[in-house]
Amino acid sequence: MVPNSPVDALGSHASGVRDLLVEIVRARHDRFAEAHQVAETRYATGFGSQWHDLLDDTHEAMKDRGFFSHKLAPGGYKIPVVNDCLVYVWRVPDPQNAVKNFASSPTRMNGFSVEPPHPTLFDPLFGTEHPAVEAPDELDELEFTVRSVGDKMPLVLVMVSSTPRQLQSVAWAIATLDDEGKVQLRGQESIWERELVEDDALDVGESFASGAPTEPIVELRQQEQF
Repeated sequence: MVPNSPVDALGSHASGVRDLLVEIVRARHDRFAEAHQVAETRYATGFGSQWHDLLDDTHEAMKDRGFFSHKLAPGGYKIPVVNDCLVYVWRVPDPQNAVKNFASSPTRMNGFSVEPPHPTLFDPLFGTEHPAVEAPDELDELEFTVRSVGDKMPLVLVMVSSTPRQLQSVAWAIATLDDEGKVQLRGQESIWERELVEDDALDVGESFASGAPTEPIVELRQQEQF
């Protein structure tokens, strides 16, 4: 059964995961935005390469809090598993229909066919310095052995919208595939948006959805005589 939203999918971990994801995305954006500025480049290709760091940052942060991960083939990216859900952080590129075409690579496509792991050995908790029960050392690099049968793990897609000038928004949703292999979003929700400041506001005047605009008063000035 597909969850209605990321909050439903992540359960009691939803709030902690949301706050951690926002922290990770903002920190990574700041690093790449600074590097872009220092380079004084006219091109944003280097800025867009942060996608791999976002995956690594998320994996490492979740691992530090006691969550395991699943390695997606063939790319080998390690994706956190939270409450039997995959959490994939992705900076959305500029082209239209980018979200629908998210599963265009074999690695991302495989994120929709991962079966749940065996029952979690311990329950990590946010807000604590260490997991409730620490895992043995030999489990640090454990790769889950998935069941041969069963439902597929939901994919929580975390979508980052940004430019070298600013981080615009972070949203998440449950990603599913339609019959044509296109991605559909379920329960999409914004988890962070950049606050509008005065310098960003454009002086667009009053809205004329109703009534009529007030015309400026123009006084005629008598022409000077020469």
